[in-house]
Amino acid sequence: MASGLPRLIAAQISIHACMTGLRMATPLLALAQGYSAAAVGVLLALFALTQVFLALPAGRYADRHGLRRPVALSVVVATLGAGLAVAWPVFPILCVAALCSGGAAGTALIALQRHVGRSAHDQVQLRKVFSWLALGPAISNFIGPFFAGL
Repeated sequence: MASGLPRLIAAQISIHACMTGLRMATPLLALAQGYSAAAVGVLLALFALTQVFLALPAGRYADRHGLRRPVALSVVVATLGAGLAVAWPVFPILCVAALCSGGAAGTALIALQRHVGRSAHDQVQLRKVFSWLALGPAISNFIGPFFAGL
């Protein structure tokens, strides 16, 4: 498991950075397009909305299909959401992108945590791998907005 952990963390960083970059860029774009603060607040809330409703189904899906399918699906959905926002930067599409990237980040995190938790052999290893896994969102919270701002 230790040899595959950096790859899993890199996947987590990529998906989460997509979401954090969009979470920084879409409200700025919406404000520049003249949308109200309330509309921007709704847009930001959409990043978490799919995570709320997908948490249990995503966990069940990960239990049935393991790691690869949920993470692959998350990559596709996050890429689709970001691609839509780039291709058609209008408010309704930004809302769809927020839903897609938020749901993808949550689903991937659930699948990764399930996999890492089941792969650990003892309590010491469990704490160690979850400590490393916790670095993913911290790093992506820097990388996503940084690259979105370039």
